[in-house]
Amino acid sequence: MLKEPLFLGIDGGGSGCRVRLCNGAGDVLGQGQAGPANTLLGLGAVFAEITTATHQALAQAGLPGSGSELIGQLHAGAGLAGLSLAREQKKLAAFAHPFATFRAETDAYAACLGAHDGADGGVVIAGTGSCGLAMVAGRIYTVSGWGFAISDQGSGGALGRAALRQALSEHDGILPASPLGRRIMAHFQNRPEAMFLWSESATPGDYATFAPWVFDTAGDGDAGDAGARTLVRQTAAEIAQLIAALGAKGAPGIALTGGLAGPIRPWLPEYALRLLTVAKHDPLHGALMLARSGAGA
Repeated sequence: MLKEPLFLGIDGGGSGCRVRLCNGAGDVLGQGQAGPANTLLGLGAVFAEITTATHQALAQAGLPGSGSELIGQLHAGAGLAGLSLAREQKKLAAFAHPFATFRAETDAYAACLGAHDGADGGVVIAGTGSCGLAMVAGRIYTVSGWGFAISDQGSGGALGRAALRQALSEHDGILPASPLGRRIMAHFQNRPEAMFLWSESATPGDYATFAPWVFDTAGDGDAGDAGARTLVRQTAAEIAQLIAALGAKGAPGIALTGGLAGPIRPWLPEYALRLLTVAKHDPLHGALMLARSGAGA
């Protein structure tokens, strides 16, 4: 039996999940990470990854006893990708989670909480997927985040898919060949059919693995692959649109987070940069705020 309440923050995205274990004073006791935790992948799969990461955090904290027994004593809060859908919220409400208490919101909500420590502001997540959320005078505004098929502009998944499409067009002679296209096609043994067969089961996270290739090939300044630079500029323009949309809602400052936040920043237009602010804390801090709220602490 734990001697004091412990709180677990969970940040679940399309490429992976992270957890942070803290005591009541906010001291970090342990952390862990595991695979994708987007609710659209199925709650069984999501909680399997969360459990794996939680076991890592408990081990790092040096807590004695059974991991499963300890998990049942933790107060957890989670920001989960995919939870913007009412369907997913209903599924989660009926799911038998393993924690003492559990409060979950969208990944954007948790990220916004952390970025502004609960105060007004906005956040744009540019990771495997993309979404934006702002808290302004007690109201919540959201943009994008409706999934890889119809939304998620400015995301790593969308960028990776665009790169593959461009590479395929180059292979077919529709577009001139480029270093990025040759690298991608070589990955698929220069066989369009191999790319097609891969795509039949590919997830947004799988597509997002090609996003770093685009940035690597785009280079700095005016050097680099022109095709890759076009793809990066398009991604930057889409992220800038999300930032501007939240700014128009009255968000006093917008934090840019996610895996693309660093590499895309030099490509953003000036009007978007003026709206950005530095996050006070990371999404796991916001998830821990949810954990405390769910526990009544």
